[in-house]
Parts: sequence; C-alpha cells; structure tokens
Amino acid sequence: MELEKASARLAPRSPWQAVDLGTQLYRRWAFPALRVWLAFTLLPYAALLGLTLWQESWWPLVVAWWLKPVWERPLLAWYSHALFGETLTVRQLFRRWRQYALPGLGAQLTWRRLSPARSFNTCVWQLENAKGDQLSQRLRVLNSVPSNRAGMLTIVVLHLEQFMSMGLIALLYMLVPWQFSLEFSDWFVDQGALQTGIATVCMYLAMCITEPLYVACGFALYLNKRTWLEGWDLQLGLTRLGRRRHQLSTTSAMAVLLAILLLPFSPSSEAATNRTDQEQQEVIELLASEDYMPFEEVTERRWKGEAGEDSNWMQEFWKAFFENLEDDVDTDTSNPPSIPDTLLWAVAWALFAALVIWLLIKVADQLGLGKGRAEDSTPVIPTHVAGMDIRRKSLPKNLRDAMEQCLASGDVRAALSLLLRTALADLLRRYPVRLAAGSTEQQCLRSLREQHGEPPPIRFLEALTRAWIRTAWAHRPVSEDTARALLADWETLPGEEAVDA
Repeated sequence: MELEKASARLAPRSPWQAVDLGTQLYRRWAFPALRVWLAFTLLPYAALLGLTLWQESWWPLVVAWWLKPVWERPLLAWYSHALFGETLTVRQLFRRWRQYALPGLGAQLTWRRLSPARSFNTCVWQLENAKGDQLSQRLRVLNSVPSNRAGMLTIVVLHLEQFMSMGLIALLYMLVPWQFSLEFSDWFVDQGALQTGIATVCMYLAMCITEPLYVACGFALYLNKRTWLEGWDLQLGLTRLGRRRHQLSTTSAMAVLLAILLLPFSPSSEAATNRTDQEQQEVIELLASEDYMPFEEVTERRWKGEAGEDSNWMQEFWKAFFENLEDDVDTDTSNPPSIPDTLLWAVAWALFAALVIWLLIKVADQLGLGKGRAEDSTPVIPTHVAGMDIRRKSLPKNLRDAMEQCLASGDVRAALSLLLRTALADLLRRYPVRLAAGSTEQQCLRSLREQHGEPPPIRFLEALTRAWIRTAWAHRPVSEDTARALLADWETLPGEEAVDA
C-alpha cells in the first residue's frame, strides 16, 4: 500500500468523521461503484426474483439478502484500489474475484453473517488476507477501544435502506389510478405476484444506493483505525518533510556554489546563521500544523471518590458505561466490551420490535381482527363510511327530488353521492356487518358479500359502487341517464323494515 498515492488526507479522525469521509468517497465515485454493483448483482438478483415469482415464495429473496457479503466484496476491492490511484475495470474485478472474494467468505456467510461490524471486519479479511491466529489477533486489535462505531453504522444504513424501500413502494402505489380499486389490505396483506415483484424491485433499487455507501463508510472506518494505530499520518509527514529538506538543502547548496562563483569573498556567517534559523522555524511550523499534531477537546466524566465496599452494582454499571463513552485510546492491555455499541444495538432492536408489534396491532384493528369481540354480539352500525355521513338526519327526505335537482345542475357526482349514502344507510340496517373504523366503500361491499351472499340489494350496491368510483375517483363521470337508471333500480328493490340504530 503506497500511502503517498492516497487521494484523501489520511489523518486521525473520530469515528463519525471517518464515516463522513466514507460518504465523500461514495459521492466522488458513485457512478463507477454503481456500475460495479450492477455488474455483479443484477443478473443473480433477477434470477432469484424470477424463482420467487415462480414458486410464490420469499425464500429466494432471503437467499439474496443473506449473500450480501458476496456482493460487497467487489465494491471494497474497487474502493481500495481507487483510493490509491488505480482504477479497476469490471473485467479485472471478474478476473481477480477468487483473490479478493474468497478470504473469510465462509465465516461471513455462516456464524459471522449477523455481525454488526461486518463492513469493518471485511476489510481485515479481504485487504490483509489474514488467517488463523493472525486474523484473531488483528480483529482483536482493530476492534479494541475506542469503538469504531461500525455497529451503529450498520443500524443507520439498515434503517435508511428500509425507509427508502417503503418510500418507493408507497410512491408507486400513490401513482396508480384509483379505478384499479387499490386498498391497503390488497397491497400489504394479500400479496400476489405483482405486489411481490414491485416490492422486491424497490428493495433492489434502494440497495443500489445503500450498499456502495455502506462499503465506503466501512472502508473509511478501517483506514481511520489503522491511521490511529500505525501512525500513517506521521509516516506521510516525515516522508514529505524529508523530501522538503532534501529540496531545501539542494537549493541551498546551489545558492552557495553560485555565490562562491560570483563573489570574490565567501558569504558572511550572519547570513548563514539567518538561513539556518529560518530552516528551523519552517520545520517547527510544519510539525506544529494540524496535519501532524491535531488537537481535540475531550470531556471526561469521573465519579467522586473511588468505589468502596458500600458501592452498589448500579454505580459500577454507570461508571463502566461512561468510561466506555470516551474515544481516547485506552492504555490498558485488556479489551473490555464496548458497552455503548452493545447497549445501543439492544435498544434499537427493542424499538424496532415495538414498532412492528404496534403496526401489527393497528393493521389487525383496521381489518376488524383486533378487539376479540364475541361472535354473537350485534354489530354497531357506523355513522360514516369512506368519509360519507350515512346518518338518517343527514339524508334527504325525498331522494328522487334531491337527485333531480343535482342532475339538473349537471352535478352527477353529488347525485350519486346521495344515492350511495342512502343505499349504505339502508343496507347496513338490513344486513348488519362488523366494520372497522375508517372502512371504505369497497371494504363495506366486501364485508356484505362475505357475510350475506349476493342478494339483489347487494348486487345493486356493487353496480352503484362501480359507478361511484368511476365518477368520484377516476374523474370519468357516468351519464345522467345511468344515474337515473340506478335510482330506478333502487326504487324497484323490495323494501324491508330497517333496524333502529
């Protein structure tokens, strides 16, 4: 590794500053990294997606997710060469695949697959090609305190990937016209081939952004830890200082030789002394610059007094917790576990599990499955369906006159709204069903058909609902004659005694 050819300044940084360096690497080489990602993952992912749709199973996509360490190896190889001035082509990456992809791959696909520090540890396997005891020693040294924050990087990128995937899915669903009768339960509960294909394509598009970013940030954390431990910044500084002194001495020797040739006398001792003082001052200023002597403010938390016999376990726990929050290199030879990363990882997964449970409860409540009501209980007739008021006091006393007034003014939508509200109010009293809060007209129709079959009033409601969706949501209103025909069909239906709400 020729450090002088690095295109980024190698200096000791905090872990989050190193992550920021990784984001800069990704921004600089986003398109080449995306080309490498697509070259190695597009065809395998498409094959696994086809197998998923054919078998109607998610297991092929789970396999694709489990093989993420395989897809990340070419990206890391490309970044590691590009940083030091060598740009690898896709053909070269394919040819060298066995050299950089196989070391440590078996461990990363088995017992180390769920390691939160995968982006950091992959660099040790792939770039150092360490094995056996040497590998264990390198991992122990490089993962020693202060923490690299590789676990937090995994959490952040994981959530970023999930948010981007769900955002793309929601965006696509919102762009689909409403005449296709899209509903929440259809797309997120009743999964078909179309929904599965859309979801997996959105997940892959999100990974096209997050995976190159994840690999670049892990690589930057690895470079930063080696800079701290091996003093790469000092090595580069001394190399540049030696070159500068060599150039300065060469220039000084030429100046002295020129002075001897041009002047009949030798330079005064005062001039030589001034030149020497100037050289010393330049060396002092160079060594005192931020490149070679970075300064940082550190805030330490200390307990008042030493822990004695009367100290309880809570005091010992918080003492160890605050001591591990510091980013300074600990001179102790022992390697205590990084409590902040472990604790934050546990808290993050607990919050994620709580969010999933809350979403499941809300979905079950929306579908009418969540309150454990008795089967023999009388369903409560709702007052609103799809945002429409179906209470008796809100409906016109003479439906035909009210609809004719709307049709006379050319407002077909208002006329159908009056008919639909009246029909829903009457049918929900004739055929009581259990509806969740916020049910749509489609959900209401589906519940009626599931519990009461398809008598003439429910078949009429289906035709009326289709006309209403076409008029209200697709903005393709039916004709006035169609509205009058629906009203005539409603008036010819046999009436039944309504149940008082």
